Amino acid sequence: MNTTTPTTTTIEIKIKDDIVEEELSGDCTHYTAPTTTRTTTRTTERQTTEDEDTMASSAETPLQPKKHVRSQSLAELTFKDIALDATEEECSTDFAGVRAMCAKIVRGWGSNTTLDVSRVSGGITNALFKVRRREHDDRVEPMASTGEGIPKAVVVRVFGPGTDCFITHRAVQGETSYFLNEHGFGAKVLGVFANGLVEEFIEATGVSPAELANGGALLKRVARDLARLHRDVVPDLAPRAKDVDVGVARDNAIWDTLRLWFDMAYDIANDPASSSSDESKRAMLASCQIDDKCRETLFGVVRARCDQAGSRTVYCHNDIHAGNFLFDRKNDVLTLIDYEYADYGPRAFDMANMFCEFAGFECDYTRYPTAGLRREFYNAYSLEPEEALALENEVAAWTPVTHVFWALWAIIQSKFSSIDFDFVGFAAIRMRAFRAAAGDAAKWVPTNEAVANSD
Repeated sequence: MNTTTPTTTTIEIKIKDDIVEEELSGDCTHYTAPTTTRTTTRTTERQTTEDEDTMASSAETPLQPKKHVRSQSLAELTFKDIALDATEEECSTDFAGVRAMCAKIVRGWGSNTTLDVSRVSGGITNALFKVRRREHDDRVEPMASTGEGIPKAVVVRVFGPGTDCFITHRAVQGETSYFLNEHGFGAKVLGVFANGLVEEFIEATGVSPAELANGGALLKRVARDLARLHRDVVPDLAPRAKDVDVGVARDNAIWDTLRLWFDMAYDIANDPASSSSDESKRAMLASCQIDDKCRETLFGVVRARCDQAGSRTVYCHNDIHAGNFLFDRKNDVLTLIDYEYADYGPRAFDMANMFCEFAGFECDYTRYPTAGLRREFYNAYSLEPEEALALENEVAAWTPVTHVFWALWAIIQSKFSSIDFDFVGFAAIRMRAFRAAAGDAAKWVPTNEAVANSD
């Protein structure tokens, strides 16, 4: 999940017994909205743009994944003796901790490398930093021993505090990201440290929902990239419980996550101490109605609908939205990033989530994709037009789950995260959307009116 809320974070780097603390500031354009966008309106007759013309041929043919060149094993990229501790305290503006960590981890960089560091806006789960090596020219010299280029820029991803309590596969995120790279997905992993990743910076801009709103070549590419993820990527993730059949565990993975999150959110929402000094927050938490009735609705009524829909179990991204597709327009390369919530689950969850994300954090459901746009997406995803109706039925069943998924996440984040974002307010809106969709299966398409009247 991304937004553009600015924050200030302290980094404490621990390499062996040495500790350096620095204040972080600055911004950059990675993981943010495109610097150039097209003005679009949702109409029945779509006008073709120049961008769509140039992408048409690649949209109509299977995507060729860009697999990352590697000369290092995962073990060689792993530095468990290094930890970055992001907090809200201010210290200085020199980014010494991030610099020291990159000098140690990034191959081809060192203590004599001049680095420019800036805070990346947009993350509300992790602290993100862009680090670029300063050179007299913009060349990327090949490594003499491997033929690989020395990275010009990297992104340092510091996992948010407490996220290991509710992000299921956090402990193996480095391994999973490396595996995804082998299939042409995600930014290239350059290093794995105790509580984060170093990834190669992608010179690209995020796709915006407005770019997808009229359909066309870019929408088809997004759909086919998602289809390839669902079809080709099968990581070997250990089941949560021992002595459980792997197939059964994968089918139940999202429900296991939801039970864990519901229990955590229930404790937070019903604990007076969690918002004792903030009456408005306490009232907002109460309005979320995380109670036994909600539990019964989710795991009884809504799950029965999902089981009946029978959406195929695949490896899901679980945070699909337009902004997580980075588009290098110069080289015509589309990259799906940010897999920290990825796990096995129903294919429809990713589609339902993407459609809901058109509304943004404002949850303006006038932006929700039309039936025609959804059908265009399904046809590109499956390449079998007769499957579009089945996919629509699956998405209908799973749409309430996407609402409650992010509502529970936001309530948990309101306790653990130090990032300046209205998590509880966001949770309250998504819970109203959940109740509206769960209350009437025929009215699963979210509308602002239904959400406003769901209480």
